Amino acid sequence: MASSERALAVAALLLRVLTLLLLIASLIIIATDKIYSPFTDVEDPPNMTFRDFYAYRYVLSVAVIGCAYTLLVIPFAAIHVSQGKRIGHSRATSFLIFTDVVCAVLIATGAAAGLGLTVEFQRYPQNHDFKNFLNLVDASCGLLLGATVCMVIMIMISVHSLT
Repeated sequence: MASSERALAVAALLLRVLTLLLLIASLIIIATDKIYSPFTDVEDPPNMTFRDFYAYRYVLSVAVIGCAYTLLVIPFAAIHVSQGKRIGHSRATSFLIFTDVVCAVLIATGAAAGLGLTVEFQRYPQNHDFKNFLNLVDASCGLLLGATVCMVIMIMISVHSLT
């Protein structure tokens, strides 16, 4: 394998690992984020987590799916780097690129759903705990967007090395 092709393969592998790390960080933040109820008229406020909002459940689901997919394809990228050749033929490579695109779009929609609901909540006054909750959700969705950017760059590298 030529040195430029090897460098692209190493870059793709590093981007996959970075994507996985960003998705895991996002998953940890959204799964551990909780507050007491922001409603002040409740005498004994219950804990609220991502489970109380459908959009935040979607954010968590997307992070889990993204982690599982990335863990599934990292070995293929590692074999490509170590052996110097792609696994399979151009159809298999095209299929991996297609699944990368689908996963990138899925992760982007999860980030957009979480950010959209957070922005909507921030339009109304809330207590300090709920603001912290929303800030952590923002951070989690920002990490998802970072993972999306890594995947897009990785897709561009894969398509470039395919041609």
